[in-house]
Amino acid sequence: NISASAVAKVAKLNQNPDFEPDRGKKVSSAAHGLCLWCRAMEIYDRVAKVVGPKKEALAEANATVEVEMCKLAVKQAELKKVQDELQI
Repeated sequence: NISASAVAKVAKLNQNPDFEPDRGKKVSSAAHGLCLWCRAMEIYDRVAKVVGPKKEALAEANATVEVEMCKLAVKQAELKKVQDELQI
């Protein structure tokens, strides 16, 4: 993850009209790459803030499903036992 101060600095750079990838390409390929990287890091930070809570919710839901599946397995075993007793 990126620190908040780094994101703020990158966002400030990205707002600068001279810090455009096309303009950087005219100067050098390194400047072009740096412009693209800074924009990508800002986008990554925004996406990570949206996806992070969803990942946590998914982990909680998966844990709940695992617990309920264990309960289901116990009940299915009990049902099988009763069904086997009825077959005798």
